[in-house]
Amino acid sequence: RGGVVHRLDKETSGVLILAKTPEAFVELQRQFKERIVKKVYTALVHGRLVPMEGEIKAPVGRLPWNRKQFGIVAGGRESVTFYKVKAYYQSKGGSELLTLVELNPKTGRTHQIRVHLKYIGYPIFADFLYAGRKVARGDRRVLGRVFLHAAKISFIHPKTGKQVQFESPMPDGLVGVLEKFESYKN
Repeated sequence: RGGVVHRLDKETSGVLILAKTPEAFVELQRQFKERIVKKVYTALVHGRLVPMEGEIKAPVGRLPWNRKQFGIVAGGRESVTFYKVKAYYQSKGGSELLTLVELNPKTGRTHQIRVHLKYIGYPIFADFLYAGRKVARGDRRVLGRVFLHAAKISFIHPKTGKQVQFESPMPDGLVGVLEKFESYKN
């Protein structure tokens, strides 16, 4: 793994931390473990997410009947995700509502954001694992990957001791998807 301090799901775009020295690696991993690192993600989800701000708190674990998937399971690890609605969209003709949401995972479990959003009934656009086969197949005609982007990350620099923040603008492919939908106000 070299200096890879944390990871993103295969189809998730955005900012990632790499350590240049073993000392920085250990320090950054400590910050993740102690939840000092703050992460902000952006996702497009199916449905009109309400309320406009909230907390999702549900234990995430590997599904015993499908080792590639995670879900809300008894005995899973404590997982907390905060969210805030950024905008609502509708498909042309208004047949479907979508929500652009900002997410702040307090914990960092595998597939946490994807599982939490599915759990509350708002799966991520084009999520082949958690949106359902039929929905994901339709979404994948519009976008060939999950609409999940690691937009910001902040942590204490291991050498200077100062708080630093890095941002990654939303990729053109995701912006292009949003442009295919109409803004929805209500």
